[in-house]
Amino acid sequence: MSTGDLTLQPPADGISSLTFSPDSTRLLVSSWDGTIQLHHLVAPPQPPVIFSHPAAVLTATFGSSSTVAFSGGLDKRVRQWDFETGQCRVLGKHNDTISSIVWSPEYNVLITTSWDSTLKVWDPSAEIPLRSTQPLPARAYSLSYAPKSARLLVSMAHRHVFVYDVAKLAAANGEISPSQERESALKFLTRSIATMVDGKGWASGSIEGRIAVEYFDPADQGSKYAFRAHRQNVDGVDCVYPINALAYHPTHNTFASGGSDGCISIWDHNAKKRMKLYSKYPTSISALAFSPDGSKLAIGASYEHDNAISKPEDQGRVMVLIKDTVMEDCKPKAKA
Repeated sequence: MSTGDLTLQPPADGISSLTFSPDSTRLLVSSWDGTIQLHHLVAPPQPPVIFSHPAAVLTATFGSSSTVAFSGGLDKRVRQWDFETGQCRVLGKHNDTISSIVWSPEYNVLITTSWDSTLKVWDPSAEIPLRSTQPLPARAYSLSYAPKSARLLVSMAHRHVFVYDVAKLAAANGEISPSQERESALKFLTRSIATMVDGKGWASGSIEGRIAVEYFDPADQGSKYAFRAHRQNVDGVDCVYPINALAYHPTHNTFASGGSDGCISIWDHNAKKRMKLYSKYPTSISALAFSPDGSKLAIGASYEHDNAISKPEDQGRVMVLIKDTVMEDCKPKAKA
């Protein structure tokens, strides 16, 4: 484990998502234990404020301020939280587990996806929050939003990838077509996605230890590529690990990847090289998030049910850590 990481009180079960508040002072942790935890990032670290749900929480995000958040998970409900009053409001529901959730401050809409193969757009300020429901061709797993280009990336089962124009999505009262329908460059199930800060493309990671870098503009398609990552030679056997988490640095536009090998790497997708490999963590990396000011990387480490070889004690290990060296670690090296 890297020295200098700040340790926060973790939830009781696996970490499903991490997200920073817009002002970088708070961290929201969603967990399979049916809670979201609100951490105030002060020194020394304080115990989090805990908000309970009826079932596991798979995704959570802040709204436009550090006092409002949204969450979803196995109980199928979309919840809005007011941290100043502690009140919870159910905006509506999906027909199956809510897998991913993003907030667009530019258009003041919440976008959710579900295993029910739909995407829903919500206006939390409206009396009837649901704005539209968009059908999808397969179960949706991940969303990533690129504010610079107002594009929303939807990653689904069977290698389906949809790209939506968020301005059109926010204005729609009925069904609209995605601006692009793509097939993932990865042959196996996509486990994680993250959009570039410049809005030009995205990175995706698969269950078989590959990362693909792709671009929204069809003219840039020739620049897409994929490479192997999170693989280790163990006793002469090539072990392949799922890539559970990806996150782009908000200033430098380089990205971090975390895998079930317990490793975190920093990559420069333009130079096509790894810039940094941190010391191995004692269990799988399950979630990553950079703070909006670029000074911190939140790390969620917890057992992922894809490696049956893990020892029983590893399955109970859950960690939430903050790394504060990332502004320098993620800075691309000047070309010689």
